[in-house]
Amino acid sequence: MKLLILANEAPEDFALRDNKKEFDGYMGAWYAFGAAMTEAGVHLGGEALEPPSTATVVSVRDGVRRVEDGPYPDAKEQLGGFAVIDVPDLETGAEWAAKCPAAERGFVDVRVIPSLEDHTK
Repeated sequence: MKLLILANEAPEDFALRDNKKEFDGYMGAWYAFGAAMTEAGVHLGGEALEPPSTATVVSVRDGVRRVEDGPYPDAKEQLGGFAVIDVPDLETGAEWAAKCPAAERGFVDVRVIPSLEDHTK
């Protein structure tokens, strides 16, 4: 089962990316999380994301495309990155999500990535 782990970080944690003194300590937990997933053989990919202030939000209303600068509306947590994992079931995915550093002060959204084959049968 492929799952997408969306790491929504608390703003104060996200800000540590720009703090040269605390960057290594902050990123250490993320590097350890990635290494643990890789070592367990569940990690398929993932990336950190630029801050929400760099986001572009696109919507279409009544056939008219709207493009707005980010961040995402009315959320204090900020999408900081994602991982794609392959695990036997959702419970195992939730166990990995609980190990994600963002779970401690933000939250982690876990989404099933459906197989296209599931939809064509």
